[in-house]
Amino acid sequence: MTYWGEIRTKWRFIAATCIGQAAGYSIVTYINNIFTPHLLLEFHWSRSDFARVGTALLLGILIQPITGKLGDAFGAKRVAAVGVIGGPLVFVGLSLMTGELWQFFVLTLMHLVMTSGATGPVNYSRLIVKNLDLARGSALAVAACAPAVAAALLIPALSHFIEARGWRAGYIAVAVSTAIGGALALLLIPKGADVPRPSRADEHQWSASYGFVLRSRTFHLMVSAVFLCMLSFTLQTTQLKVILLDRGIDPSTGTLAVSLFAWATIAGRLLCGIALDRFPAYAVAAVFLGLPGVGLSLLAAGITHPMGIAIAVSLLGTSLGAEGDVWAYLARQYFRPEMYGTVLGLVFSAMALSSGLGALLLSQTLKQNGGFTPFLVVSAASVFLGSGVLLFLRGHGVFMEPAEIAVHPKDAVART
Repeated sequence: MTYWGEIRTKWRFIAATCIGQAAGYSIVTYINNIFTPHLLLEFHWSRSDFARVGTALLLGILIQPITGKLGDAFGAKRVAAVGVIGGPLVFVGLSLMTGELWQFFVLTLMHLVMTSGATGPVNYSRLIVKNLDLARGSALAVAACAPAVAAALLIPALSHFIEARGWRAGYIAVAVSTAIGGALALLLIPKGADVPRPSRADEHQWSASYGFVLRSRTFHLMVSAVFLCMLSFTLQTTQLKVILLDRGIDPSTGTLAVSLFAWATIAGRLLCGIALDRFPAYAVAAVFLGLPGVGLSLLAAGITHPMGIAIAVSLLGTSLGAEGDVWAYLARQYFRPEMYGTVLGLVFSAMALSSGLGALLLSQTLKQNGGFTPFLVVSAASVFLGSGVLLFLRGHGVFMEPAEIAVHPKDAVART
């Protein structure tokens, strides 16, 4: 089968992943910025109290690996159904809030538990990695772009709707939209295509055990790399414009830089996906995830020239967009399909831990030094080290137990 032939015959898996993720938990990243001003104005919540709700995201350290393991056991469709039902119900609950901040916090927790894993890449991406080979990287890239594209198209209309009908009606509109999108994604998954079919009676038990994954040197390298490379995640997603303003850049240029960062994120996802289909995965991962080291170094050097800023921001955005493609691809590249969700869930858990610790480190350095330069230097060095770790994946084959090698000897041969 050819590259394009695979896309034509497996389009339903790609479409289901794109629509499912666009209608899933990822949409919260974009719509919160629309609803927050209205909630603060009506309920008189303080910004500091509201910001503490974000601590709920640390629950993702547990949710992602659990979701991945459930996906390995029951398939993406069944797990996604939980989020497709639960997500809209949470939005309805948000529309009924009476003014207590704990209500918003509890609903945020419920949304995280029911949908962050079930309707995110840890679950939906298995539809692509298990059914596509030649176009796997490109398909993952397109799916990763789907939430951002959907937000860009729909958020202006949602904003106008809220202004006209109020934020409560806005939450109802989101509930209806996500329910329709989620249901469509489930219908697109071919019947029986995602039901796990272990080749031996004990394979399911093998694939469900974290012990086998945790003993893998390949997994050790992946987790080390993701931890080192994602230390600056919070800085890139929340403090980029603040850094530029701190360097004396005018606000309009800072806004343009943030916009460039968003477009670079989409471009990075597409470019990385295409590269993964054509070059060794470990090399592509090392290059794309090493780009922030250059961007962070430029910012640490205090650049103020518009071209230098554009280069730094573009490198940061390109890498941030690529990371979703990279980890999903590597999880499938170096582990048997039955373990995909377990592995990717643990990797995303390490990502959440790194991001959280990075935020704490950033907070501490800002408190002690009053500037971003120390953290920029540390995080740049961390990125370079993490991308270098990925090069050690060269020569690694699919991880298996000794008994498995006898059954699948070809899979034990290094794949680059």
